[in-house]
Amino acid sequence: MTRLRPRSVAALCAVLLSVAASSVAASAVPGGIALRKRGDGDVLTDARGMTLYTFDKDEGMPGRSACEGPCAQNWPAVAAPPDASPVGDFTTVTRQDGSRQWAFRGKPLYRYAHDAFVGASFGDGADTVWRVALRAIPMPPEAKIRYSTLGQILVDARGLTLYASKSDAPGKAPKCEGRCLADWAPLAAPWAAQASGDWSIVTRKDDSRQWAFRGQPLYSRPRSDIVAGELSGHGRDGFEAVVLEPAPALPPWATIQASDAGELIADQRGLTVYAHGVNARGQRAYRGAVTCPDGVCIDAQWRPFIAAAGARAVGSWGLAKLQDGRLQWTYKGQKLYTNALDQKPGEFKGIRFGGDRSWSAIMRSGEPMQGVSVGG
Repeated sequence: MTRLRPRSVAALCAVLLSVAASSVAASAVPGGIALRKRGDGDVLTDARGMTLYTFDKDEGMPGRSACEGPCAQNWPAVAAPPDASPVGDFTTVTRQDGSRQWAFRGKPLYRYAHDAFVGASFGDGADTVWRVALRAIPMPPEAKIRYSTLGQILVDARGLTLYASKSDAPGKAPKCEGRCLADWAPLAAPWAAQASGDWSIVTRKDDSRQWAFRGQPLYSRPRSDIVAGELSGHGRDGFEAVVLEPAPALPPWATIQASDAGELIADQRGLTVYAHGVNARGQRAYRGAVTCPDGVCIDAQWRPFIAAAGARAVGSWGLAKLQDGRLQWTYKGQKLYTNALDQKPGEFKGIRFGGDRSWSAIMRSGEPMQGVSVGG
């Protein structure tokens, strides 16, 4: 048995202590900032639990913020004390007025003035340049996270859904062998890959290496899942998709409709619902007769989505009271409409052929669909 010399032991201890200290430092957060668990990582929040954001336009401006003046009214900076020192991944930037602002991994942090309640993330994806500030879970190159009708799921590098088998026990050799492998392909781990965090590696009977997430070996179903994000194997042969975060709740009227741009949220008749708000692509000129319901001027083809009596808000789906006393559905604070051009489920002619580019359909993932106009 080989014995380590005292110097070697001391050096090893120093390395281990350094690694441990680095890990602790990376996980530390400054006062006034907290973390909220989500499937794909930890969402940064303020002390009250309100979601924090980063701004794409801050990239390339180290030590500064691109959101000043009117921008800061909707996106107030997360203030840091004048004497603030770096804490783990957190540093500070100096704003135009000389005040300090917290930054996460070099990106300044902001709140969103229109987040209506604790846990809301209405600003995520706003103007295509605002993102929830997230400390993401580690991911190997062979896997990614994708939104689906089930919520956040694991997919392989090609976007094909990853599954776990109920027959596999954590830490044990996978049981999918022989004929099972004709339908289920193990997610191969390269020879140099190493376990990290929730990710481990199991060795199969043929000595090949397979990725496992939280102890569960992972498989794709490439012969049946043709399109990225398909879920043909969910609930089949004891396999289930690996869901990191369940899909947000939908209001009772919501239906999910397939379209050539992906799955859309629609009303009970299957007609696409749209949100009205300015996006980064700017507006086009209004066309045709214009009406101004409740003080908002829109093309006449847009029809306010009026809520039924007794309707209640659900998550990001809220209700706005109109001047005539009726309630109109909203999504992330933006009023919802249907469009007279849409006649069949899955159509979204409202942003293909008419209106202005401040309209967006809502994907099942919760992301806005914009900029697909092919006419008008």
